[in-house]
Amino acid sequence: MNILIKNANVFDGKHAALQENVNIVIEQNLVKEIVGGSIPEDDYEAVYDANHHTVIPGLTDAHVHLSITGNSLSDGWRIDEKAVRSVRFAKEMLLRGFTTVRDAGGITFGLKKNIDNGFLDGPRILPSNSMISQTSGHGDIRASHAEERITDRIYASADLNSKLSVIADGVDEVTRAVREQLFLGASQIKLMAGGGFSSAYDAIWTVQFSLEEMKAAVCAAADFGTYVMAHLYTPASMQRAAQAGVKCFEHATLLDEETARIVADQGIWITPGPQLGREYPTTGLPKSTIKLIEDFRNGERSSTEWIDKYNLPILYGTDAFGDIHRAAEIQLDDFRLYKSRFGSFRGIVAATGNIHELIQLTTYQNPYPEGKIGVLEKGSFADLLVVRGNPVEDLDILADAGNIRFIMKNAAVYKNTL
Repeated sequence: MNILIKNANVFDGKHAALQENVNIVIEQNLVKEIVGGSIPEDDYEAVYDANHHTVIPGLTDAHVHLSITGNSLSDGWRIDEKAVRSVRFAKEMLLRGFTTVRDAGGITFGLKKNIDNGFLDGPRILPSNSMISQTSGHGDIRASHAEERITDRIYASADLNSKLSVIADGVDEVTRAVREQLFLGASQIKLMAGGGFSSAYDAIWTVQFSLEEMKAAVCAAADFGTYVMAHLYTPASMQRAAQAGVKCFEHATLLDEETARIVADQGIWITPGPQLGREYPTTGLPKSTIKLIEDFRNGERSSTEWIDKYNLPILYGTDAFGDIHRAAEIQLDDFRLYKSRFGSFRGIVAATGNIHELIQLTTYQNPYPEGKIGVLEKGSFADLLVVRGNPVEDLDILADAGNIRFIMKNAAVYKNTL
């Protein structure tokens, strides 16, 4: 199918200056060219007038959990329930303008397959498959001490048996766990390398996986041409992960200057999601929890300073999971927080052009090698948005879904209010 989008002001995902009053020529599902001047329209099966609005690459959320759509630990969902609920979660993300997501751990194999073959609507998925955790780590999501390991890889826990996460201890188990995710088509591997808020038996400050275990994961991923991303918050966790060769830090909220220098020297990516930078209700919480929240808010402010000072490469990630209504509230609104922390240009590049760079780390594990993701140029997938205003200058524009007038993914139109 040949498509023309005319009268477009194009942000290419990399440069602040827009290409003004140009035409985007789409052939099949790829951008063939972006050219100025007048083009005869008779040769095109569909013509859309951008009316001098800004056209940007489709957005990417680099940290979501498509199969975590509620408090499954208390709801006790079966694996088929998780899969069914993820269908709605994925479609709603696409309708918010996210044409690609990087899933940071969960059950995505069937969802991704059926989106890619056109049976379901949703974004492109860069899957990690199961999160890999040590025993008593952030991915050990047993609800109580009563949920035991019955035999190897079989647990009295619906979440663990669904492979939302897998538990691996020692070099051999970690290596096997990584290879199992690669067998299912993981484009990258997700390790739980430090404590968290949502798991019961690992304090925030815990450092998880030994150096040898993490090196084993990095080596097994590298053997398949890809990289490891890691959940972590503290300098101790980050420095061990950096030593092991982890290439992407998720959260990194308590980043200090010493660690920032290491990150800069090694070219590590950071997804600095603003979990506790959002308004967080503290009424009725214990004083220790309130203090932890304040510590993390202060850490987020400090980490922003070091990210800016050392010009660290960042990705846009919201950690969208849980209540789908909450995800709907935060996924676009977090652009306001990225603007306040990093400025409009760095914020929008984090959700577009930087994703294009990150995907290069997946080499032949990239599930979408036929086109470019995150940029708008010759050879890009026809994944794009038409936006009222210029989000390169004011990123707040993207926080309002009403400003996104047109959504196209793979040359198919999912929204058109032009």
